[in-house]
Amino acid sequence: MRILFCDDDGEAMRGLRDAVLEYFRASGQAEPECVLCRSGTELLERGEVGELAFLDVEMPGLDGIRTGERLKKLNPRIKIIIVTSYPDYLDEAMKFHVFRYLSKPVDKKRLFRNLGDALYQINTYSRPIVIETAEGVRTVDAEDIICFESEKRRTVVHTVGGKLYSRAGIEYWLENIDVPSFFTPARGFIINMKYVSFFNDQIIRLIGGEQEVTAYLSRRRQKAFRDAYMQYMRSVQ
Repeated sequence: MRILFCDDDGEAMRGLRDAVLEYFRASGQAEPECVLCRSGTELLERGEVGELAFLDVEMPGLDGIRTGERLKKLNPRIKIIIVTSYPDYLDEAMKFHVFRYLSKPVDKKRLFRNLGDALYQINTYSRPIVIETAEGVRTVDAEDIICFESEKRRTVVHTVGGKLYSRAGIEYWLENIDVPSFFTPARGFIINMKYVSFFNDQIIRLIGGEQEVTAYLSRRRQKAFRDAYMQYMRSVQ
């Protein structure tokens, strides 16, 4: 993973980087590659693209708001956290869907909480899933998969673009789809909670693009699903 830091205050930027690295070490995760730049212009001229960016607002040349907008064009899935002493920019930052807005001096507990939320979403949506079909091997982003449904010895993979028929059975996917937004509500189904549009005590309706799928919810999984779904919704808000 690559994390971008952009702040004309070098000391503050290095302190933030050290706190982020502390979080990764404490949570047992591989340390990310950290890119430090003193201005938005420098960052963009270097062509740096990452999964997460911490941007100051007030910088010489291109400010953090404009830098964030351009980073979004390079990578629409990047999570941007604005870190600044100037709260007046909040409305402007929200226009390009900034992930979080932190005030300086940064509170470490709040930083860790928001960093955990950002990593959860990054890991949820950016992971490529390799699917072997009778026609060949396809690679699909996890975020584009609506659900897996068992069908005899194979698995129907419902995606926003249509159906794929995996040669592997549902047991294979139960063991290998290690993505936080996926949940097993009943035997024969693995759903992506991103696409839940309705559920009751018996069924879960999923809609993605023009695709609509109905999955079953077993009685013994009702509470676990409700808890997991509420946690998921909190993480994406």
